[in-house]
Amino acid sequence: MFGAGDLESKNPYGLTSAEKVIVKNKKTLNENQKTIKKVDSSISLLSERIDGLESIYDGDSQKLNKLFINFNKALDDVKLLKSNNEIESDKKSARLDKLFEISNNLNSEIETNIRNIRSLKKSFEDIALLVNDINSKYVTKAEFNKLIDLLDKKAKTAKKKVVKSNSFNKPKKDLLKDAKVYFKKDYFTKALPILEYLIKNNYRPAECNFYVGEIKYYRKKYKDALYFFKTSMMLYDKADYLPRLLLHSAISFEKTGQNENANKFYTTLTEVYPESNEAKEASKKIK
Repeated sequence: MFGAGDLESKNPYGLTSAEKVIVKNKKTLNENQKTIKKVDSSISLLSERIDGLESIYDGDSQKLNKLFINFNKALDDVKLLKSNNEIESDKKSARLDKLFEISNNLNSEIETNIRNIRSLKKSFEDIALLVNDINSKYVTKAEFNKLIDLLDKKAKTAKKKVVKSNSFNKPKKDLLKDAKVYFKKDYFTKALPILEYLIKNNYRPAECNFYVGEIKYYRKKYKDALYFFKTSMMLYDKADYLPRLLLHSAISFEKTGQNENANKFYTTLTEVYPESNEAKEASKKIK
């Protein structure tokens, strides 16, 4: 009947504070994974672009080298023409035209190479900016693990402080009586640490979880209440407080917008405990 505390659920509810942190970290990691995949894709595209530019650059370099060879050859021919007065004028003119053609082609190829080199440089600058952006926004796995260790240490330190500040010298039986007295007087702040201490020491855990659930319920922390009600019911489902547990579970479901689950609990309550005051209230809710 209960689905609270299921961390694998799409929309988990009834989580403890520690479980909420786990769910939040999972969401953060999933978002980081998606962003990293986008970054990987961008890097792959840039790499392909650079490979293409490098190929073009290599080809252009070969063309440029060939043009230089032809240019130098044509230049040598002109020098020969100048020194050789016996060669016809029209032949000399044809050689000069050829030289100008090679020179123009050479200038064009040089300009193309300059543009390609600038484009290649821009691509490397884009990658550098991308890498800097990744470094500034995302933590490494080692850094993340270090952060988790730090949180664990803080949690343990805080837990030790709570235990130390609440030194319970009485027998556990008397402590539970005190907690119930505090609960009836609505002194929840005093009752809660005692109940948590008793749960930790496994003293009447079903009953203690029920009272913690009640405190969460009256404080309108319905998701937390559902977690403790579920734990209590799983530990002992024949307690005399069960009608109240079922009613407050149903109301908690209703308060969190889970009307289908709420209706199941109201119906179960009326069928299993028809004579109870809680069942009468449940009947009204069903109607």
